[in-house]
Amino acid sequence: MNIFWAAAMTVLSAAGAILLVAAGVGHAVRHREHRAVLRAHGLLPPAFARPATGAELLIGAGTLAVLLAAPANAAPAVVAQAVLYGVFAGYAGVLRVRRPGVPCGCFGTEVVSWAVVARAAVLAAGSAACAALGAAGPLCVAAGAVVAMAVYLLA
Repeated sequence: MNIFWAAAMTVLSAAGAILLVAAGVGHAVRHREHRAVLRAHGLLPPAFARPATGAELLIGAGTLAVLLAAPANAAPAVVAQAVLYGVFAGYAGVLRVRRPGVPCGCFGTEVVSWAVVARAAVLAAGSAACAALGAAGPLCVAAGAVVAMAVYLLA
């Protein structure tokens, strides 16, 4: 397998981890808003806000740490990240179909769109591929940081 694919999926996984941490910090700081968004979604009780925030922070920070410290052992962390993003993609997809126009809650007041669903699906697939191919080195994690900043600024 070409080393390019492992590097590209590591970059995508690192970007996903950074976005999870950024979203988790935002949800922790604005926990009342996060609960209100879940209430507006009408799919889960607002009590899910804290566990979701904890999962974002734990999985995002854990994945980033293992990608930096021991990329050869990153498979369990990136699989957990792939599962979390898969859940987010499914949740956003259901919201998009059943409740169009509700706020996403990801990074502010963005409404749930197919782009939100696609972003979560791509990050899930990238993390799963990173687990399957094996993570590349810390240079790819640094590139992931640049990608995450670009996504955050452009979103």
